[in-house]
Amino acid sequence: MAMSRILSRAGTVMRKLILTLISVAALAALTGCGGSNSPHTSVPPSPSSGNNAGFSNASLNGTYVLSVNGYNSYSNYAYAVGGLVTADGNGNITAGVRDTVNDTGGQSLDESITGTYSVNQDGRGQMVLNGGSGQVIYRFVLQSGSTASLFQISATSDAVGKLEQQPQVVPQIVTAGNPTFIVTLNGEDASSSHYPYAAVGALTFNSGGSITGTTDENDAGTVGTQLSVSNGTYSIGSTGRGTASYTTATGTHNFIVYQVSSSRLEMISVDKNNFLYGGASLQLADVGDSSTFIGDQAFMLSGTDDNGYPIVEAGRLTLDGAGNINSGVEDANDNGTVTSALSFGGNYTLSSNGRWTSTQGTVSNGLIGWQVSPTESVLLTNNSAILQTGTMRAQTTGLTNASITGNYAQDLSGYYVNAGDVEITGNYLADGNGNLTGTYDSQTPSGDYTDNSGTGTYSVQSNGRSPASIGGVSLVMYVIDANTMYTVSSDPVRVYSGDLVHQ
Repeated sequence: MAMSRILSRAGTVMRKLILTLISVAALAALTGCGGSNSPHTSVPPSPSSGNNAGFSNASLNGTYVLSVNGYNSYSNYAYAVGGLVTADGNGNITAGVRDTVNDTGGQSLDESITGTYSVNQDGRGQMVLNGGSGQVIYRFVLQSGSTASLFQISATSDAVGKLEQQPQVVPQIVTAGNPTFIVTLNGEDASSSHYPYAAVGALTFNSGGSITGTTDENDAGTVGTQLSVSNGTYSIGSTGRGTASYTTATGTHNFIVYQVSSSRLEMISVDKNNFLYGGASLQLADVGDSSTFIGDQAFMLSGTDDNGYPIVEAGRLTLDGAGNINSGVEDANDNGTVTSALSFGGNYTLSSNGRWTSTQGTVSNGLIGWQVSPTESVLLTNNSAILQTGTMRAQTTGLTNASITGNYAQDLSGYYVNAGDVEITGNYLADGNGNLTGTYDSQTPSGDYTDNSGTGTYSVQSNGRSPASIGGVSLVMYVIDANTMYTVSSDPVRVYSGDLVHQ
């Protein structure tokens, strides 16, 4: 039976763990000691202390696409936010618009917003947005001046998201030919039980305003493969905000779309009986070639198991170009049940449109992948018992501790077993000798913890797997390259996954 069909409203507590490509993870102790704590009731002081990574208010300058998804425990609904905010480089949000939808059908669309922000020297920051529907507080960390990861500070809401900078002039989505975007969507289906749903696929935005393509969907374990897209349309204005709609065999989906650039979109559904959010990346032309889809790869997945509990996985493998998966190893955490250094093999097939499938001896077992390029794919589990989405990227192996050096932005979305959600953003300095020092901010079931000091260790093996620990919390990193690391917890109390990104 598909995921036992026992997933209920309570399962939406884990919705953030079904990756928006950017459920992300941290190397941080979740103890809340050493910093300030509040019960989510007031605006905390701006971030302070920490490593000097050269950031300031001037680092956040221009118009950014805001995308957030979360859960309101007081009103018992999942929600998503999309919008545009303009930062002046001096601490002011001078203009903006946001759209908010939830899984009960509630919507607040095209709402004007303004606000303030501050950026600390280590890239941690705080943004306060004000609009007709109320005030929202975000804590964030900059990876650079163009991207940031964030979480919402609230007494009743747990939410994570990101900021992505637009160019000064937003380009038309069709700049050459009819571009194909690889999409990942997460959320809930149209049933009254709000079963978890996810989809990946290829959407082609044609010059006449139509959308064609193919998607693969996992609706609480019922998998629909290679579903044709019909009746697709889109229209995007000069600010990058617009609409899109398409139909598959499982129904029609209507979205507000935010164009980050000519190669990136963010989307939230405005359907009253569906709740979806996600994004899409431009597919490059050199996909579907087995001679280039080869070599070392690192992957990360997160979502829910057949009981509605959170499950995360990360690992690495080698593709031989002839359909075989070799040298695989992964670490997983299913609601506190930890699988460590699992060796696996398997096989895969690749189509000319960049769609591929695999079976392998991992916890998730079967995958459907869509190539953004030969070095990057989005993933969906082809499994009736586990629903996860994620990413896979070409991996640089042979790195050492000395390869991991400098300041890294960290961002967490995860879950305390039998307790509730946790979010963290922070900055850590890696010394190249296996040591980490930094400062982080978090929201846990017990309160907000800001300006917390953290230390830890890492140990990079030749295949890129790195056991790690901070504050007694055990972790495993998979090094993609010297700038990015996937991370999963190997702790029986904490279930989270994500990445560290060099600033």
